[in-house]
Amino acid sequence: MPGWTGADSSYSVLLPSGDSAFFFSDSYVGEYPTLSGDGTVSTNSNGLRTRAANCGAPLCNPPTNLYHAHNSIVVQSAATGQLSTLMGPKDLTSGYSTSYFVPATAAVTGHFYWMGDSVVVQVDSTGTKKLWTFVMEWDSSFNYYGSAIAQLSLPSLALESITLLSNVPSGNVVHWGTAMWLDGSYGNNYLYVYGIEDNAQNGRFPFIALTNPAVGVSGVANTNNWYVWNGNSWVTGLTNAVQIIGAPNDPNNAGDYVSSEYSVKKIHSSAGTTYLLVAQDTKVPFGTWKDITLYSACRPQGPFSAKDVVYSTPETGSTKVPGMTSSQSLAGIILTYNPHAHPQFTSNGQLLISYDLNASNSGDLLYADTYRPKFIRVKIAGLK
Repeated sequence: MPGWTGADSSYSVLLPSGDSAFFFSDSYVGEYPTLSGDGTVSTNSNGLRTRAANCGAPLCNPPTNLYHAHNSIVVQSAATGQLSTLMGPKDLTSGYSTSYFVPATAAVTGHFYWMGDSVVVQVDSTGTKKLWTFVMEWDSSFNYYGSAIAQLSLPSLALESITLLSNVPSGNVVHWGTAMWLDGSYGNNYLYVYGIEDNAQNGRFPFIALTNPAVGVSGVANTNNWYVWNGNSWVTGLTNAVQIIGAPNDPNNAGDYVSSEYSVKKIHSSAGTTYLLVAQDTKVPFGTWKDITLYSACRPQGPFSAKDVVYSTPETGSTKVPGMTSSQSLAGIILTYNPHAHPQFTSNGQLLISYDLNASNSGDLLYADTYRPKFIRVKIAGLK
């Protein structure tokens, strides 16, 4: 079985079995048996973790190790803590594991899916449950082509279908599916779908839509069945959506930017029920992002509080990884981005939050600790 050794995105969902499934974007995988150029990690006596170069000059200069899959799933057993990696079929030519989710036109277009958020949904009165996860279609030049909803069976996580969002207006700038929250119980529940307007020059702002999961995955993928928050009420028409954080007239967080990926979770504390949005402050220049922020609200659409900076990532701007000697350093710096909350791992009033590391210089990807998620616990008063 292949084994995951690094990735980003780091979404997670609690499964009905009690296990947790993590959904990752661009992923390194160590094959079994090991293949030359795969994502296998070796550790030296100092604890320095490295991968062998699989790309050299002129394409990769300096030489580096490139991943072979754009997404993966890792399941953590609740009983044992053991991790199991789920990938697509092995490539018949290279032998490398492929992405778990692949666009239908990928062989022609070269497009791929990066991950969005997931929820477990009861789909009928007999108690059948499915896992719905958003996937976002991109190309290698970082052009976004739209979102889709994948339906997976439970408990196997076998892929059943991928349904493209339909009736999305031309020129849509919101990447829908960045976060999700399912409120209520079967027959009386609502699915909140969050999106991100991701513009490096104009800012990164969250949006929200509301739909009824009772219409099934194909009905939910039809955005004619969505209502968006226009700042005052829920209305039809995606173009009527307004940002829920960072609006110029917002009394709490005017001008704030969030991260390209973020989480919205409903938490329970001694103070009551709160919707918590976990993000990163990206208003500062790229390469200096470090502040993980929390926003809270009494409703899924807000109004949200002023930001609360709960952690500053110490890796931001670093030129070293664990195990390097005093004479060793990276060619570039470490970047941090895209925090996510994992409330199923709450312990002692502390919320588990992940964030991703990456290297500013691709040659540094030889070092496994330049590209991986990190996890922290954040104390929240009275968190249950």
